[in-house]
Amino acid sequence: MTSYFAIPILLFLFQNVSAQYSEAFSRNVIWPLAAGALRDDPQKCIESGTGDGKLRRKIELQCDILNETCSAYTAVSDSRMAIILSWRGSVGAYEIEMEALDILFGQQLTFPGGAKVADFFYNAFLKLWNAGIKDDFFTLQQKYPDYEIWVTGHSLGGAMAGLCAGYLKQMGFADPSKIRLITYGEPRTGDAQYSTLLNSLPYSYRVVHDNDWIPHVPFKNENYLHHGIEIYYPNNMTLGLPYTICVGNEDKSCSSGAPLFRLNFRDHTLYFGIELDNYLSRECKY
Repeated sequence: MTSYFAIPILLFLFQNVSAQYSEAFSRNVIWPLAAGALRDDPQKCIESGTGDGKLRRKIELQCDILNETCSAYTAVSDSRMAIILSWRGSVGAYEIEMEALDILFGQQLTFPGGAKVADFFYNAFLKLWNAGIKDDFFTLQQKYPDYEIWVTGHSLGGAMAGLCAGYLKQMGFADPSKIRLITYGEPRTGDAQYSTLLNSLPYSYRVVHDNDWIPHVPFKNENYLHHGIEIYYPNNMTLGLPYTICVGNEDKSCSSGAPLFRLNFRDHTLYFGIELDNYLSRECKY
């Protein structure tokens, strides 16, 4: 565990991480891209995060038997030299509750390489991937072979973003050094082998706001373990407030140490000092 102003070399305790977390990049660039997946048209949020980014396509599908939907979009930014894959999280408290139940009592599926992951998230990811995200990604990758690949999402979207990044690596679809994964309020998604897979990515961060309860489902067990590196904000995340960097998967200095009785839904929808609904109404501007 280290604080945000500590000597950068401490980050290399996590041996495969080669780039330090940048709050400015996370707050001002990636978070708008993650939040934008919740809008019917993500374009304004893409512009807020990148300046010149252009939406290629957004896909929305039924992702479970309850007729709940999930979505993802692809975009590209020439100024940032980035291909963007953003996955949409939950849209309401009811859907989040059902996510938790599906993870806790649902089955796991085998991920490429042998890891076990929650069937709810993996099935949702594969539906969107095969519905057009895959085709868009390969088209953009062929056109922009030197661009980085930014993968992000909030809540359920964070789980699918992690699966996407791991899938790209395991399937050999992308150079891992080009993948930048940042998730927000992500639930536990897979087992220790899956956690190790995401930890092997050179740039992988999991941002958690204080007492956000979604990162605590399902409860940690042999089938579900968070991946690192965690960026934990034990405050309201307004600009200038400190955060803690935990290089271990379940370091008690970060969200895993939060008392269960303090966990709440509000912190799940309040990132970087602004309620998500307000942020979206402002077209992802502070």
